[in-house]
Amino acid sequence: MNKRILTIIVFTLLTLAVNAQSNELLIGKWVFMDAYNKEKIDEAGLQMLKTDIINKMTFDFKQNSSFSSFVMGETMNGTWLLTKDSKKVLIKTPDGPFEFQILKLTKTELALKIGLGEFLMKKTKN
Repeated sequence: MNKRILTIIVFTLLTLAVNAQSNELLIGKWVFMDAYNKEKIDEAGLQMLKTDIINKMTFDFKQNSSFSSFVMGETMNGTWLLTKDSKKVLIKTPDGPFEFQILKLTKTELALKIGLGEFLMKKTKN
């Protein structure tokens, strides 16, 4: 996977509904911890997960609807919006808009479907 495709996949997973409780749950810094569907990932993709994504890629959703992310060694900024049904997070960046499906959202875990990938993120304390 090249860097741009991975960025699009990651941002597509962040589409969420506008629900006050879900918004509050989403606010904070999240770090990628695991991929759910590793059996569908080829060897090069698994290596990229280990070296560039797991414990390295982050999203920081701010209360003012802005966000920053660290993806593949680059920082990206934009705005985010949770959909009314809280099932997707929509983000806008200089590279365009992206939509991510929320598979799970708790106080400490966020699972997103980004393109064909499904990723588990954990909320950090900082």
